[in-house]
Amino acid sequence: MSTPAETGGAPELSGSVLVLGSGFVGTLIAQMAGRDGDVSLLSRSTHPQLAAPGPEARDLIRSEVARLGARSVVNCVGLLRGTPEEMVAANTTWPAWLSQDVLHGTGSRLVHLGSAAEYGDPGGAEPISEQAPPRPSGSYGETKWSGSAAVLDARRSGLDAVVARGFNFVGPHLPAVSPLHQFVTDVSALGPDGGRVEVWWPDTIRDFILLTDLARAMVALARVDEVPDLVNLCSGIGVSFGDAVRAIAARQAKCVEIVSLERPGIPVVIGDNRRMVSLCGFVPAMSAELLAAHAAVEGAI
Repeated sequence: MSTPAETGGAPELSGSVLVLGSGFVGTLIAQMAGRDGDVSLLSRSTHPQLAAPGPEARDLIRSEVARLGARSVVNCVGLLRGTPEEMVAANTTWPAWLSQDVLHGTGSRLVHLGSAAEYGDPGGAEPISEQAPPRPSGSYGETKWSGSAAVLDARRSGLDAVVARGFNFVGPHLPAVSPLHQFVTDVSALGPDGGRVEVWWPDTIRDFILLTDLARAMVALARVDEVPDLVNLCSGIGVSFGDAVRAIAARQAKCVEIVSLERPGIPVVIGDNRRMVSLCGFVPAMSAELLAAHAAVEGAI
């Protein structure tokens, strides 16, 4: 679903990788990394030592880095929703501890999965470059930016590290907070003749990227020779919520009437992916139809 970059195709990549976090993102990254090198996947569910930062967690990560000879550690630990304390612990405290207390001196690169929510409202429709100032709002964006800022501080202190800002991903396990989750759920609940689907603001435009492309880019950042401080992981293509709903309905052969709830938020968020394309060697594809083909919710038709 993606194409080689005009800069010469995908770079030759190798090297062992340690992935932290075994959700669907971390699991897919580990699977892709394992195709071309040794990989290890550690999670809090399988290793209770990782429940919170501390000596046991530090020793486990460092011993696994040494055992693998890990070229990179990919951090996918994070929370989309939770209590304020849980959000800070997962999105801020964990990456700060990992970058500042655990990985210094190991020789391994940290690839930290950040979020486009760290940019907040870009204030226009121009693609957001990595040079844009962060203006997060809400607990998720604010705690993610605090964690990413800690990683960037550690980089300035000598750690080999990169923050990969993931945009809105599309895949087989959409989180409930994703608008696509709601769209697929609502369309799937309609009868064969279709019906009405409520959307907060149909003209809202977001940059979506296939989860497989995001994972492929994370693996590339774990293995290329050098990385910058920040890389947007995005398609660079905007899809409106209204077009997404229509494409999902068309894929299910249903007729829909989109009803706007007249609740506009941030109008447009599109990323500049030129840095990603240059480093990772491929151009991610995206369209409303491609989005509809890959967006899936457990239990939906």
